[in-house]
Amino acid sequence: MAKRCCICQRETDPENSPILTMGGYGNPKLLCPDCDARVTTLTESLDAEEIGNAISELGAALTAGDTQDTQVIAIVTEMLEESKNKKDAIENGNYTPEEVTEPEEAFEITEELEETEEDRLLDEEEARIAKKIDTVTSWIAGAFFIATVVFLIIKAFF
Repeated sequence: MAKRCCICQRETDPENSPILTMGGYGNPKLLCPDCDARVTTLTESLDAEEIGNAISELGAALTAGDTQDTQVIAIVTEMLEESKNKKDAIENGNYTPEEVTEPEEAFEITEELEETEEDRLLDEEEARIAKKIDTVTSWIAGAFFIATVVFLIIKAFF
């Protein structure tokens, strides 16, 4: 079943299409390849002319698609406004791209945080006690089940 692009209403492949957002009941709002390229240009390009063209094309596609989805309209409108500000900043020479942060280095466990022998022994003791309690409650539940079955059998025959 082909779904439609949430911006321009062209048919998309639901298996391979990028998602703009998730709607109610977890329904994805899909993008066609053209709208995806425009959104990518808006968010990643540093060329003011490319951004301006993408703004115009995406706005025209949203209008031509005559979408009634308020969530999509709100998201695209916000993206267009942010991109317009970005384009103006690039043209004025005031735009500095946000710094891309490198992933944090692996968390190192210090000696204070390492598990000690006491912690291991305590964990083993707690596991042993939990196993005993589990065994006892299983036997009690089994006894009640057998007693109930015996009671029902006696009640049925007498």
